[in-house]
Amino acid sequence: MAESIAREVFGLLFETSSEAVFVVDRASLRIVAANVPAAEMLHHDVDSLIGISLGDLLIDAGRDVMAPGHYEDVALRGSDDYPVYTELHVAHVHSEASGDVAAFTARDTSERRMLERELVAKHSALFTAHADLERAHRELGAAKRELEAQNQQIALLAWRAGMGELVAGIAHHLNNPVGAMASTLRRLREAIAELPESQRTKPERQLGRVVELTRRIEFNVAAIVQASRSTFQAASGGPAMPPELASALSAFAEKLEDIPKKDPS
Repeated sequence: MAESIAREVFGLLFETSSEAVFVVDRASLRIVAANVPAAEMLHHDVDSLIGISLGDLLIDAGRDVMAPGHYEDVALRGSDDYPVYTELHVAHVHSEASGDVAAFTARDTSERRMLERELVAKHSALFTAHADLERAHRELGAAKRELEAQNQQIALLAWRAGMGELVAGIAHHLNNPVGAMASTLRRLREAIAELPESQRTKPERQLGRVVELTRRIEFNVAAIVQASRSTFQAASGGPAMPPELASALSAFAEKLEDIPKKDPS
């Protein structure tokens, strides 16, 4: 009976086709005919497929595949209850022997589905790895910029320290002749004191002028030394620097700040 139905519906294609084909009665929804490739695909023998309800054959029993058309990714239940994913083509046929039936042509897509899922998994892993690589690249770039900024700061501080030492050295060398000048002025004061009072006025006036100039030089040298010991004069607690020296050192500090900085990017 099953063979006659199959031949009436499919003709010789039922027996010669390499594709799985089976026939379902539209009233009872039970398989009434199946060929050898269909049985092999589902790991059954042909006789054991006859009479199986289409609902029992579907993994997703709620899915309706009876209407004519094309269905993708339909999971059919194998003899071991393991799903066999198929692509179904359904046609409605009326025959004298069987009445209204649905003819199913099934193609096993399990391997393709597995490959697609592996491809999706690999793509997801690749996407994750790419995101990790981009994050690592951003972190490396940030670390590089921070390191370059620190190196720039260290170099600037080292140069400032070197310039401070240079200024202190210059001030030290200025102190020597200023000290000698102060010692000489003391001896001159003693010598003037031995002159008659009528001859002291002019030398004392000139000596006082020189003493004042010497004090100004000593004060300026001390201010330079004090400034060389601290980046900020306000934090040093030393004497206020004369305006002309403060202006000169301020201009010098501005030159330090104008040093070209390497672009960290």
